[in-house]
Amino acid sequence: MADDIRELRVQAVSKCTKDGSMYIAILQERDGKRILPILIDGNDAFQLLMKMKGPKDMGLPSSMSEVMKAAFQQCGMDIEEIRIAAVQGGITYCHILYTEKDTYHMIRYCKASDCLILAYTFGCPITINNELLEQQYMREVGDGTYSIPVNSVNIEALEEALQRAVEDENYELASQLRDEIERRK
Repeated sequence: MADDIRELRVQAVSKCTKDGSMYIAILQERDGKRILPILIDGNDAFQLLMKMKGPKDMGLPSSMSEVMKAAFQQCGMDIEEIRIAAVQGGITYCHILYTEKDTYHMIRYCKASDCLILAYTFGCPITINNELLEQQYMREVGDGTYSIPVNSVNIEALEEALQRAVEDENYELASQLRDEIERRK
């Protein structure tokens, strides 16, 4: 693996909204301490957690990712790597690097939650460019509290944070959140 590419592992999946509609997949640098949050919906979180528990060979594909793996195998293709490529407006995008008869190909800008599930299904690494990881990782701000980059949070979570900031009379934070919400509209 190139020096500027880092491998990540999914460490946990946690609920991040009160209603349970959104979760955060917590990825950690394989040989480091940096943590990358990826926002995913509840259905994808459930599927990812099931994949993380390990394979259940029932003879037939039981999920779309397993159907894809069977189709890839029949066509002589294999996913080699899931590369986290960009984070914008609360959405993380990945590239799928795959081989077809010893030739490398790439599917660009796929939804990260789907790609994390594929990584577990195909048993391939999840990677990220070191520069993007440096921009997006969660920074500890003290007492076990972390700060995440605002572009990794979706608009619903920003609105919920804005409401809490106003309730807590933290008007400086509320102003920043309001500006970010307006910028995205």
